[in-house]
Amino acid sequence: MKFTLAVDEFLQAPLERVMAAEAPPGVGKTFAVLIPAILRAEEEGKRILFLTASIALQEQLIEKDLPALVSILGWPFSYGILKGRNNYVCLRKAAALSDGDLWLPSEKGGSGPDFHRWVEETDSGDMAELSLTPSHPLWGQISATARSCLAMVCPFRERCFVTRTLRHAQDWDVVVANYHLFFSHVLGGRGSFPVPFDWLICDEAHRMPDAVRNASTVEFSAENGAQLLRPRTLAAFDPLFVSRGMDGAAFRERAEECRGALDSLFALLELHCRQGEGIVKRSEEVYHKGEELLSKVDALLSQIRGIEDHFMAGGFENGSALGEAAALVKWADELREFRSAALWCLEVEHYPSWDYWRGANALMSAPVICSDIVQKALAAEAPEKSVMISATLSIAGDFTFWSRETGVEPDRTLVAESPFDVENQMEFLVVDVGIAVASEGYDGRICRIVERLCDENGGRSLVLLSSMRLLRAAGARMRKQERKYEVLVQGELPQRELLSRFREDETSVLIGSVSFREGVDIPGDGLTQVIIDRIPFPHPLDPLVQARNALEGQKAFVKVTLPNAKMFLRQAVGRLIRSGTDHGRVVLLDGRVLDRREWKIPESLPACKYRRLSVRE
Repeated sequence: MKFTLAVDEFLQAPLERVMAAEAPPGVGKTFAVLIPAILRAEEEGKRILFLTASIALQEQLIEKDLPALVSILGWPFSYGILKGRNNYVCLRKAAALSDGDLWLPSEKGGSGPDFHRWVEETDSGDMAELSLTPSHPLWGQISATARSCLAMVCPFRERCFVTRTLRHAQDWDVVVANYHLFFSHVLGGRGSFPVPFDWLICDEAHRMPDAVRNASTVEFSAENGAQLLRPRTLAAFDPLFVSRGMDGAAFRERAEECRGALDSLFALLELHCRQGEGIVKRSEEVYHKGEELLSKVDALLSQIRGIEDHFMAGGFENGSALGEAAALVKWADELREFRSAALWCLEVEHYPSWDYWRGANALMSAPVICSDIVQKALAAEAPEKSVMISATLSIAGDFTFWSRETGVEPDRTLVAESPFDVENQMEFLVVDVGIAVASEGYDGRICRIVERLCDENGGRSLVLLSSMRLLRAAGARMRKQERKYEVLVQGELPQRELLSRFREDETSVLIGSVSFREGVDIPGDGLTQVIIDRIPFPHPLDPLVQARNALEGQKAFVKVTLPNAKMFLRQAVGRLIRSGTDHGRVVLLDGRVLDRREWKIPESLPACKYRRLSVRE
């Protein structure tokens, strides 16, 4: 109630623009902020944009929270979900697929649903309806992308699911989107957010810096370049070249030179830089190879400048030539973006405010501190009111760290107390596993401990692991033998389906990574144990960590690394107690939480009983 009243008072305060509010998990923050916001918005004729950290959290709002609020408030306000365009099927791509190209999953094996029938019957075109795993090959074949979009010359433009969703969204009272979509629009040169809004609600607001970093990351990818320059892509332009009296063979020859320069550059990078390593001290030889690639790309683009100019001047009439020219112009824009990314990543001029490193067959660059970018994005949209909410915005009630990371200076802050008797509902077990993280036997020991803890608890556990390597190893070990409970592993099913199965089967175990620190709401006996492998410190050799250390100096650990770890750990611990009748234990497989008293980690977590165990094998 205090939370709701504070939000309502803020919405009526004419001189206050930003409110930051923290409340513990399980107390209904979403309802507490949406009830006054929706009621006041109806009264004042305002539209609300609700941002959260992930599509899974968006879907929870749309499928559970907002329908409940319609019933509670007795007002049929309109709402809907906006996702990035690659979450929707592209009708042009779908029409080009034959049945032999399709493979859809089914509930119990055998053939899945009829894809073409689904395309005809779906209202949204949202590929979440197909229950595809993130790695399913169909994503790349049929999802709508900016690269493949022909916009106004697309023969399916009148039925386009992306366009239709944006058109419907103009009439919604509450628009639910995620941070990545928001910041990609506002910061990515596409102008303002595509749906006007008056008030902004930011859920999981501690995630804003990471979302801005992801949306701002520049990637110069060998795979991206190879796809743009592959012969099959270029051959599609032959009819247009013939109609314009151009030599398509010469164009493809230039493209082949670009591919050769690209291959040479990345072969050289492999010699000079390991994957995950920073490239600030890259060799002059690498830079010169990059210049050679850029020069060849420029020569390739110069060959089609006449067609681009003719297209922009409206010289192509409706028909096949117009569509072919539109596709060529789109391709040229993509190639220029590829060139721009290559130049940015090779010049490495903005270190350490931006970091540069080698990824998997790509060069990457991202901002190290994002506060000025967050500020810029919010100022560009200039909402009349902004409410920032999370379970972790403060350190011991102080919002200074969050404000420094986001650049957001709230006019009003609130820290709500937990209504639960956490001290008696939760036990905190700290396990000293007796082996260093970098040691050869670490993964095996963690897997054995996780197995024993889950068996002792009869399942009913959420296991949060810090690496995908360890996640896969734990999943494999847990499935070596038949158990009395089901073991669910991240990546094997879409996240929404994993969470649905975890909720429905009270004895199940869910093994996930950092993405499951948030959005897991399982009150009752279905979740009585949360296992966390270690304090969530980043890897010290992470290029972004090293760049931040270079910016902050010797105080980087105390100023940045430790506060972030405390926030992430609080998020994970908050999965356990979601109601006044919940009971269970959190198990942290990291003795440092008690050994390193100067870090004051227990002081940042809910007060409860601590017990310590040591493992020696």
